[in-house]
Amino acid sequence: MKLLIVDDEEHVREGIELSIEWQNYKINQILMAENGLEALEIVREYNPELIICDMNMHIMDGTEFLEKLREEGWTSKVIVLSGYQQFSYTRATLIANGVDYLLKPFKISDLDKAVQKACDQIKKEQEVSLKERSTNFRLNEVNHLVMEQRFSRLIEEEQVSKEELDAFLAALGINPDSFYVVTFLPRNKDAVVKQYYARDEQLLNYSMKNIVKDLVEPLGNWYALQHEEFMIVFLTSDYLLADIEMAVNELQKAWKKTLRLSSFSGFYKMRLTAGKLQVALIEEKSMILNCNVFGHMKSGCKPAVVHFFTDKERVILEAVLTKNKLYLHGLVESFEMELAALEAVSLRELQHYTMEINLLLVRVYLQLKSSSFHETMPLWISNLDEWSSKLKQIFSDMLESIDYGRLEISPALSVATVRNYIMDHMKEEITLAGLAELFHFSPQYLAKKFKEEYGTTIMNYLTRIRIEKACSLLDHTKLSIQEVAIESGFEELNYFSKVFKKHTAFTPSGYRKK
Repeated sequence: MKLLIVDDEEHVREGIELSIEWQNYKINQILMAENGLEALEIVREYNPELIICDMNMHIMDGTEFLEKLREEGWTSKVIVLSGYQQFSYTRATLIANGVDYLLKPFKISDLDKAVQKACDQIKKEQEVSLKERSTNFRLNEVNHLVMEQRFSRLIEEEQVSKEELDAFLAALGINPDSFYVVTFLPRNKDAVVKQYYARDEQLLNYSMKNIVKDLVEPLGNWYALQHEEFMIVFLTSDYLLADIEMAVNELQKAWKKTLRLSSFSGFYKMRLTAGKLQVALIEEKSMILNCNVFGHMKSGCKPAVVHFFTDKERVILEAVLTKNKLYLHGLVESFEMELAALEAVSLRELQHYTMEINLLLVRVYLQLKSSSFHETMPLWISNLDEWSSKLKQIFSDMLESIDYGRLEISPALSVATVRNYIMDHMKEEITLAGLAELFHFSPQYLAKKFKEEYGTTIMNYLTRIRIEKACSLLDHTKLSIQEVAIESGFEELNYFSKVFKKHTAFTPSGYRKK
């Protein structure tokens, strides 16, 4: 709570501040004023719950200050400090207005009792107010939900009658023959809800609508609806289009400043009739799809298309089979960095990548034959950080939900996974026993299935791809023979030279000269 101390004597203000353990009453901010005029400005800015006020002050005395306070509708509890000469008429005034008073000089214990009494009243009134707001909130949310369900049904129908739309808009308090509509897409809603609203999305929506009310209500009749991931605001107004555009911009700024919520908007800049509503909403959604997901305008050439996930099914499946969360998260971070390097990425393009990764996820689920988890990416995420966080969470949840003991994977797929692992880790130490343990096979079974599938043993296959890598490095780089050996997975130079000559009939240096 906030406390305002009003007295024209500084030592009195300081004495009051130091005389009480204010934290016991949950008062964590103490404001000061030396006359009624200054106090009134502080009340308008901070709205303190409790005021301790002297009556005899210069510029504006306590009596005038209290009258202004009640005229303007402020409900702060007031404890008045009064000298003996003013006490007789002050007392009657105070009783009539339901405030407390102390006669100067007063005892600290009397002030403490008065503060306790005032704080008890404040707490009781706050509880009643909270209960009323909670009841009203629930009733309003039920009404909003009914309207939103009705709106979704109407707007998704291919052919809806003008009469139905007219009746719906009229029920919102919107003139169906003259109105504006604006579509907003929150961009970082999940992060804001988690960090500041204890995961209560309804509370954030309520806060968003309160700001809409403050900024849009002066322009005319309005109504805000949730539809899919969007907030759609209807407005009937006689104001100029420029005023409506300014309100849209101010609304987005207010969400950003007050709620830390960024957003995209689409505004069909014409007065509408009910029959044009569906067309306007489609156009506004298209405007949002063309927005840059980096949240600012970038000039330059058209961005290159990123084909990032098209060939990643194999490596993602391998990472899932080996529970390699770090690799999966690193894959997402690599994609995010590749996009961040572009001039611009539209939301439409990000949706393309969303659909691409969703198809890939479905294929992975099919190969895993797991019925326990099939989550995919939401289509309307418009913030790259939030997009990446969501995909990482999907991968993490996937690894947690899969019952690896009952996982059914075909032998051919399992052996292919082993082969791909060997290709990606050829520089590391690889043994048949290590692979068998990693992929949950017996060494005998793995050796037999690998030879059936690829016509060679695992160790011969490993040696072959290491030699192929060495040949490529000797052909196309200026690395030393020692460096080529290390990059190809051979720790000892002599052993590398012997194996290389056995497979190519040349020494490494002789191969490079040839």
